[in-house]
Amino acid sequence: MGSASPIARQLHGDRPFDSVCPTVGAVLSGLRPEVWDKRYGDVLNSHGDISRGRQLIWELFPGEGNDLTVYLFHYHQVHPDNPGSLLELYEDFFHIFPEYRRCDLAQLTWKKPTFGYIPAHFPLKSDGRRVAFDRLLAIGDAASLQSPLVFTGFGSLVRNLPRLTDLLDVALQHDLVSAADLNQVNAYQSNTAVTWLFSKGMMVPTGKHVPPERLNAMLNTFFGVLAQMPADVSDRFIKDRFGWGEFHRMALTAASQNPAIIPWIWDLAGPADLARWLYTYLSFTVSALGAAVLGGWLPALVQRSRPALLAWRPRWGLRLLAWGYGLKYTLGQPRKAGLQ
Repeated sequence: MGSASPIARQLHGDRPFDSVCPTVGAVLSGLRPEVWDKRYGDVLNSHGDISRGRQLIWELFPGEGNDLTVYLFHYHQVHPDNPGSLLELYEDFFHIFPEYRRCDLAQLTWKKPTFGYIPAHFPLKSDGRRVAFDRLLAIGDAASLQSPLVFTGFGSLVRNLPRLTDLLDVALQHDLVSAADLNQVNAYQSNTAVTWLFSKGMMVPTGKHVPPERLNAMLNTFFGVLAQMPADVSDRFIKDRFGWGEFHRMALTAASQNPAIIPWIWDLAGPADLARWLYTYLSFTVSALGAAVLGGWLPALVQRSRPALLAWRPRWGLRLLAWGYGLKYTLGQPRKAGLQ
C-alpha cells in the first residue's frame, strides 16, 4: 500500500499528503510497429490544455514481448471539492488514446487495468521524514521519500540500494534497531526534493482560472532547454542525478528564454509554498556545498575506518556511515569506488 498504508500513515502523524496524482491506464498489446517503436517510451507527454482544470499527461513504458504499460494522469491539488474522479479520467483515457497512439481500440489486447491515486509527501530536509519506529523500517513508497515528478519511491529505492542495504546490514549486525538508529537508513536526496516546485507548478488550484495554454508553455520551455543540453546532462536530469550547477543552469536558461515562467509559478504556487520551496532550496545548496568540500575524501575515510568505528562505538559508526553516504547520494550520484 506504500505511503497510504496504516503504518506509513502513523509515521506521517497528522500531516496530510502534499499532493496526489489520479492515474489510470492498462497493460496491453497490439499497437502497430509503424506507430510504436518498442525500444522507447514516453515520459511527461502532455495532451490538450487545462481548459477543464487539469493538464492530462501520458506515460508509456515497454514491457515483456510486445506488451506496453500506459498511464494517463494529472498533478492534482488535494481539495475536498475536487477529488479527482478516476471514472472521468478513464473516460478521457479511452476517448483520446486512439489519437495519442493512432490505433483502433477494438484491435488491441487489453491484459490488465492499472489505476489508483498516487499520493506523496515531499520532505523539505533530510530529517524531515520519519521512516522508522522501533524495530520497523519503511522503504520504497512507504518511506514517503518520493520524487516530486514521478510521485513514487521505487526509483529512489533502486538508486540508493547500495546505501540502504549497507546501512541496514550494519544496523542489524550491531542490534541498532531503535527508531533513532533505523531513521539513519533512508534514501533522501536534496536534488530531488528541490524539484517539488515543478510539480506544484503543474497543478491547477481548485476554482482558479488559469490560461489554458500555460502549463504546456512551461513544459515546452523546460524540455526545450533540456533538449539543448548535452546528452549526459539531460540523462542525469531524467534519472534524478543532477547537481547544483546543472539545476541552476537549466532554471536560469528557462527563465531567460521565457521570463513569464516566474510570475506563472508565483500565481500557481502562491507565496506560502514558494517560502517552503526556498527552505528546500537552501537545504539543497548546503548539501551541494558539503558534497563539494567533503564528498571527495570524507566518505572514503569513513569507509576505511569503519571496522574500528563499529568496534568502538557502533551507534556513532552507523551515523558516520550514513553521513558519508548522504554526502555522495544527496545529489543522486551513483556508487563509486571507495564507497562500497
